[in-house]
Amino acid sequence: MYGGWPYFPSEYDDSYEHTVYVQPPAAPSAPALQIRQEPIPSAALLELQGNQWVKVTSFTTTNVATATQGVQGTSASLKELPPAILVYRDGHTEEVSSYSIIGTALYTKSDYWTSGAWTRKIQVADLDVPATIRQNQVRGVKFDLPSNPDEVILRP
Repeated sequence: MYGGWPYFPSEYDDSYEHTVYVQPPAAPSAPALQIRQEPIPSAALLELQGNQWVKVTSFTTTNVATATQGVQGTSASLKELPPAILVYRDGHTEEVSSYSIIGTALYTKSDYWTSGAWTRKIQVADLDVPATIRQNQVRGVKFDLPSNPDEVILRP
């Protein structure tokens, strides 16, 4: 007989007693519950255009360019936004061209070769928010903060 693992006595020894499990009789079944099937709502992506929220239906850049051409009547490419200014509590400033504000942090692009990361996280608490908003208003740049915890601000 083999004494190592796995050793299953029932496979090797006919004298092993087998245990038989008997399932108890089923209880009388309760009446079936009726479950209402409600449609699952589809997800929606909303974008703030001016002072109005608009549902985004297409994610291609050609539609944006076509819409811009229709409004301007020219075939010029999209105009780049001027960089936003961040004013820190210690007084130094920084220009950022693209950022996302998620929760209490601002994420901006970073130079991988100098910092070792593609993005950089800046806590909103480290910023002088009134001075940041004021500096951007002077330059004509829109700088908004989320109005509630579930809101995300994106600047391309």
